[in-house]
Amino acid sequence: MLRALLLMAVSAPLLACSASIRRGVSTTEAATALQQVTFSQGSERDPAISPDAKSIAYEVSDSRGATPHLEVTTLNGVAGQPAETRYSSKGAMGMEPAWMPDGTGLVFVSNALGAPGLVQTSGTSLHSSSFLARAGDPGFSASWPAMSPDGKSIAMSLPRTRLYETGWLRTERFNSALGVSDLEGSGLTILGEGTDPAWSPHGERIAFVRIVGGHTHVFVAKADGTGARQITEGPDDDQQPAWSPDGSALVFCSAHGQKEQGWTQSNLFVVRADGSGLEQLTEGDRIACRPDWASDGLIYFHANATDQFHIWRLAPRALTAR
Repeated sequence: MLRALLLMAVSAPLLACSASIRRGVSTTEAATALQQVTFSQGSERDPAISPDAKSIAYEVSDSRGATPHLEVTTLNGVAGQPAETRYSSKGAMGMEPAWMPDGTGLVFVSNALGAPGLVQTSGTSLHSSSFLARAGDPGFSASWPAMSPDGKSIAMSLPRTRLYETGWLRTERFNSALGVSDLEGSGLTILGEGTDPAWSPHGERIAFVRIVGGHTHVFVAKADGTGARQITEGPDDDQQPAWSPDGSALVFCSAHGQKEQGWTQSNLFVVRADGSGLEQLTEGDRIACRPDWASDGLIYFHANATDQFHIWRLAPRALTAR
């Protein structure tokens, strides 16, 4: 299963190819219906689709270097109707959104209530906020939150972490760690080395990313972190997995750099949860990443098909039997 052996026909190009112009984003024969979803003048990244697939949350930077904020809009605009803004954190930082499983609120990184931390909004208006997962420590730092399907636990990426055991002192260090906590921040559990957590639809498994041989790859483990199995391999950096609605497959982005040109490219791939059936979904020389597989079967992601990032979506075809 070598990615280099995937021979795909390319369709729906967004930018012409030439020796001097980097190709934009296009779909392979494993995907169809490529479509731009957001159109602001700023950069739009990190889409999160509501459980009913009717609203989208994403990060917006109005200009280069500007503090990003969070926007939540309806998806009516994709069908030719104006999108309705449901929520905006403009005036405060808002990043890395994740929906509560019942669709009534969001968890994201913000400084709206003071120091940056995980913030939960609640209610259908999404205007009531509270801190999450601070564990009583104002210096607690977490990112990339992911809500469990039952809404009782939150998984997160933690920076450099050091664990101790009582009695015979033992220290275990992680450059990055997976943490799971309840919504009050108590009972924080470290699952092990990793980042970019994603719960399976029924909460029995968790996908994440771990460094192996100098590159990041996708792993799947039980919800308690045991039984971790490596799903992807190869010379590229596989990142940011998201589950299919039925829990049978994962979509992720795979990145590699062109050091001599000073740029990085990434594209979307889909693979069965056991590591079989690898398919490439997008092709291009720019960045297509941070996918979210919505309940309606469409995959949303951000891409810089031009110099700005916007939110796009596509429809994956059935995984080819291998």
